[in-house]
Amino acid sequence: MRLVTLETHERSGLSLRELPEATLKSIGLGYGLAVIRLGKAGELAGLKIGDVVYGVNQTKINNLQEFSKALGQVAEGRVSLLVRRGRTDLQVPVELGALRPEGGMLKIPRPATDTLLRT
Repeated sequence: MRLVTLETHERSGLSLRELPEATLKSIGLGYGLAVIRLGKAGELAGLKIGDVVYGVNQTKINNLQEFSKALGQVAEGRVSLLVRRGRTDLQVPVELGALRPEGGMLKIPRPATDTLLRT
């Protein structure tokens, strides 16, 4: 599972995490990104921690690359995120200026390579 961070210049964006297949199956989705941290921009959009983003502009996403590409293709203005909150599906309009990934791409941290040893 990868972590995705969308940041504004004030670092007030949101963080999303890929969900495991079993979780997605239990909520009836093939792919989704859970909202795990909200900043001011995410709150203003109406997102909540635990929401699952599964589409952009009425198009379902199947992987992280499709999500990044969909956000990068919108020139300016608003984007509509398809969100599942509990058993309810919502369209959440988001001001792109508030959550624009740098260079049109998402920030995806490298996986940790350190190993925790217990003695």
